[in-house]
Amino acid sequence: MALIGLKFCGGCNPQIDRLGLLEEIKKRLPPGCHLTLDQETGPWEAALLICGCPTACADDPKLEALSRCWIRISGAMVERETTPENKIAEAVMRKLFS
Repeated sequence: MALIGLKFCGGCNPQIDRLGLLEEIKKRLPPGCHLTLDQETGPWEAALLICGCPTACADDPKLEALSRCWIRISGAMVERETTPENKIAEAVMRKLFS
């Protein structure tokens, strides 16, 4: 079972639907992959930082050790690449599994 860590921002200035994005990502995960918020289960295979705006206030260097690979979603960007909101889940899957 592959665990994928998950960290959210506080949602004070969302420019994207963070929960809708999470649901879309869940639908696309292959069998055996599971998302977790439990930091005690790290280090994870990968982790997603889902921030609603480009500020990415939840991006904390102390989190780095929890995962070998972090994918940062900050507003309509995936890893600082502008991405239409309806394509973010697809971009995340490419980064997770390529």
